[in-house]
Amino acid sequence: MKLYKWMSAPNPRRVEIFVAEKGIDIEIIEASDPANPGQLSAEFCGRYPHRRVPLLELDDGDWIGEAAAICRYLETLYPDNPLMGATPKEIAIVEMWDRLVEWEGLMAVSEVFRNTHKLFVGRGLAGYDREIPQIPALAERGEFRLRLFFEKIDEQLGGHTFLAGDTLSFADITAFCAIEFGISRRLAIPDECIHVQDWYGRVSKRPGVAN
Repeated sequence: MKLYKWMSAPNPRRVEIFVAEKGIDIEIIEASDPANPGQLSAEFCGRYPHRRVPLLELDDGDWIGEAAAICRYLETLYPDNPLMGATPKEIAIVEMWDRLVEWEGLMAVSEVFRNTHKLFVGRGLAGYDREIPQIPALAERGEFRLRLFFEKIDEQLGGHTFLAGDTLSFADITAFCAIEFGISRRLAIPDECIHVQDWYGRVSKRPGVAN
């Protein structure tokens, strides 16, 4: 199998951390254009109409896109050290928090990034082969959504070691990547969200994350 990523993009990072935490050996390939690292290569986009990363190429030539789908596939192949829940209830809770974090946290930061960064003029959404304009108002909304997201997960982490319980899960990986992405855009964890700050510090020191 081969995993395609794009620089420090948060969705491929979700899969990279997942793979590292589970100890899975997968070849990781950079899909950016060597002449223009701000874009995916023409070769990659020509081979995969999905036009987004992460993308997992299977040994039989088929491929799987989207971070959660890739990790669900890998979790099934490598069930030891489950990161997506072990019981029906755990699976549902992890998926619930992962969806919430992706929509309310990661998408909020993405709204800011895609609608403000100079390299993404005309590329307001990922995966399209035509111009998608930036919308400044969406960046403002993204910052507002992110504040609400921090408040929500701070409350959850006030009573739990990790988002979905007492052990690290895929939901934590998604949240970490969303927050890490936000910090890179100068969208810091609010000072008053002390539970998020403590959790972020603990997760950032894990070998699968730090490496």
